[in-house]
Amino acid sequence: LNAVDDKRQKAQGIKDSIQTHYDSTMKGGHNVGEPALVHYLTDNAYPTVEWMEKQGVRFKDKIGAATGSLGQRSHYGVEGSGWAYTHIFENVLKKYGDRVEIFTDTPATQILVKDGKVIGVKGLRKGKQPVTVDAPSVVLATGGFGANVEYRQKVNTGVWKHVTLDKSIGTTNINKAAQGDGLILAEKAGADVIGLSDIQLHPAGTPGTGLMQDIITDGRNRLFINTNGDRFVSEGAPRDTLCNAIFAQPGKTYWLVMNKLRLPDESKTNSFGVSMTDMLKLGRVQKAANLEELAKLMNVPYEHLKASVDEYNKAIENKGKPDKYGFIATNTDDAKMVEGPWYACKKVPTVHHTMGGVHINTKAQVLGKDGKPVHGLYAAGEVTGGIHGANRLGGNAIADVFTFGRQAGASAAKNL
Repeated sequence: LNAVDDKRQKAQGIKDSIQTHYDSTMKGGHNVGEPALVHYLTDNAYPTVEWMEKQGVRFKDKIGAATGSLGQRSHYGVEGSGWAYTHIFENVLKKYGDRVEIFTDTPATQILVKDGKVIGVKGLRKGKQPVTVDAPSVVLATGGFGANVEYRQKVNTGVWKHVTLDKSIGTTNINKAAQGDGLILAEKAGADVIGLSDIQLHPAGTPGTGLMQDIITDGRNRLFINTNGDRFVSEGAPRDTLCNAIFAQPGKTYWLVMNKLRLPDESKTNSFGVSMTDMLKLGRVQKAANLEELAKLMNVPYEHLKASVDEYNKAIENKGKPDKYGFIATNTDDAKMVEGPWYACKKVPTVHHTMGGVHINTKAQVLGKDGKPVHGLYAAGEVTGGIHGANRLGGNAIADVFTFGRQAGASAAKNL
């Protein structure tokens, strides 16, 4: 979760500001994000962290940098992946007893609207039982459409129009949950949708599935190495730049390489809830005692791999100055890669996030095509558009989900 955190960042010697977070988000999104929404995100991200901590969520003291974050402001949960958040909020919901009723296996089929106002939702429970919920406020939090191959190809007229986003390119999303159903429901209820062509690819997909199953480092102190053993891009670049560079490599793939300097105990899980021990057992990660041995496992020329590591280490020595790929060592985690053991795993670009969606304002109210709120309809998270522009910064999605999610809840409670 990206947020400017004066206390934690200063303790690590990280220089940052809310304005820098805003500028990076706008620039990373190719300056097509809506300024008001971006300001709301960056201004309120840290208050959201504080609110989450009050609910019981625990964050690590160490601030990291998610891939393509363009800054070191990523907060990671003490517990792995989304579990750090979900089980806490499940416990919060339990406090309300029978005041909260949760319907599983119940896809929404229609948002009910009368006289221009939302009055409830229809659904179908377990595929056969019709359900109608009367409600003057409805919050859409249905996610994106990254797993809907037909739909993403249809709207792919933006930064990836030169790439066929067919089934040969996987997705990090759960197939059933990322079909864009919420967008269809919202449009039928009068919502405006924007930025649908703004689709993000992530460079760390697993070959064959697109899932991010093999995350060998939580930070950015790692190398992007092609099948010739060469570096080919700045490891600190935005995600779209990284993916474009990968597509230009032999086989449209690469090796992610790191050494022990940024590796915790192999048995411990990383921020994605995965241990190196498990990844090694599954054979998805290669491990070597030294660089020469790693080159053999990767089937790349040792001389090329060594030269790549030397290039990176020289960039670390010249901190603050760009190397020939544009990489600038500024992150406090950036360090020379010298000692073994060494680790490597194959990666490919994968569909990760769809930045376009339902048009909202800073109160998380859904807007109609006339720019006015659809009364009683609110939205938050990946189902919305306009926040991340044409490329999302790593770490900004969780900040978006919780910051606008809080606001959507508050607006819904007041039935604005």
